[in-house]
Amino acid sequence: MPENTGSSVTCANSDGEMSSVKTLSSGNFDLNSNHEESPRPSFKFWGGSILGLAALAMFMSGPGQSYSVAIFIDPMLKSLDLSNSFFAGWFISDASRASGTLDRTIYSAAYTLATLVGGFCLPFMGRGLDKYGARVMLPLVAVLLGISCYSMSLVTSFVGLCLGFTAIRCLGQGTLTLISTWMVSEWFARRRGIATGLISVGGTLSVLFFPQLNRFVIERFDWQTGWLVCGGIVVLSLVVPSLFLVRNRPEDIGLYPDGAPGPVAAEEARVNQEIKKPEPQLLLPDEESFELGEAIRSPEFWKVTMVISVSAMLGTGLIFHQLSMLEERNISALWAVNLIGFQAIMATVASLVAGYMCDKNMIRAALITSMVALTVSVLVLLIMPVAWFAIIYSGCLGFQGGTLRSAGTVVWPNYFGRLHQGSVRGMALSIQIYAAALGTLPLAFSKDFFGTYQYGLIFFLVLPLFAGIWVSTLKRPARNTVEA
Repeated sequence: MPENTGSSVTCANSDGEMSSVKTLSSGNFDLNSNHEESPRPSFKFWGGSILGLAALAMFMSGPGQSYSVAIFIDPMLKSLDLSNSFFAGWFISDASRASGTLDRTIYSAAYTLATLVGGFCLPFMGRGLDKYGARVMLPLVAVLLGISCYSMSLVTSFVGLCLGFTAIRCLGQGTLTLISTWMVSEWFARRRGIATGLISVGGTLSVLFFPQLNRFVIERFDWQTGWLVCGGIVVLSLVVPSLFLVRNRPEDIGLYPDGAPGPVAAEEARVNQEIKKPEPQLLLPDEESFELGEAIRSPEFWKVTMVISVSAMLGTGLIFHQLSMLEERNISALWAVNLIGFQAIMATVASLVAGYMCDKNMIRAALITSMVALTVSVLVLLIMPVAWFAIIYSGCLGFQGGTLRSAGTVVWPNYFGRLHQGSVRGMALSIQIYAAALGTLPLAFSKDFFGTYQYGLIFFLVLPLFAGIWVSTLKRPARNTVEA
């Protein structure tokens, strides 16, 4: 094992005296080294609070996620009469408007349009996150999401539906998820995979909680009250804790990621933070960070983006129409909602397994596994000979989602660095949301025009096969090959 050498940096303290700070040689620093200069990480540090808040943010993204919106579809369709809206008259015949047979397609189109517009905003959100950090962005986004849920309770038209969907998708499904994973990636390095798996518990509880909550409130009151309740929970749960507990980076308080002591004293770090340097001073000397322009010129960026986009597209379409698809197979709406909870439990197990795999440098294997599981879930739903096969479908769908939730998060800071991860992952998440926006339409078209979901499912079956084959060639990017 090569010897780890060090160097000294001389700096002046507050009294003008010169002091020496020992740093690590960039050429020999190893995140897996046991040398004294690189102490073992510990969860008993400020990062524990960060981990809890990241899980809470993941949980509170629920109102903008498809599994929550899906419960509102039928009650809102009965109330809004979208086939007779002004804009719908431009595209559908009078007979279709009179019968109302295209309500579901119009609703899906509004969801798609809103998701596309919301996705366009995410790269800007990522840049804001890199610049201002989660300490500013998290409470701000929580307040805006609460207002957006309130606006959804006031929807009476197609335009209002599009605007409301745009806000909740951008802020909930997009930005809150981005902030949550950004925080974990900043505060954890060696245990980044496991930490990402742990915050997925917040996502699991969200899938278990929000569909049941929405169903309960809608049955006893109405869908408008359901949106008000969602918004109130987000604001009350996130704003105050994030104002008091969030710190953007461990370097801000004199630490390495994972809680290992940094070479800069905590007091000096706080002073540096008050100066508000334009760029954070990362303390992992061998950590290479790609700017957005460099990242998108790498084929590895597009391999990973393809996988997460296919997962987003199929996952959104399947969850969005799950109640209706399973009802077509003689499975009740109650069981369909309960299967969403089973998917969440499987996702939690898978995310922890995938997190361990990522910490063992098996990111590519985890990404391939997610595509295999997604292919199996679509195939089972397509052929489903008996009703209990729905359990296999739900288990595979949840397993692929959990696997990708860990691997698809860890891959960005591990492969492209922390310094610009908000911008890089924001771009990838934007593309992912564009794909998710398209996910509702194939199944809606298949149902409205052919009377069955089978043709849409056949189309869905091809995509994860292609993505899995391509990502099997994934390797760690190198700056010299990106710039070539």
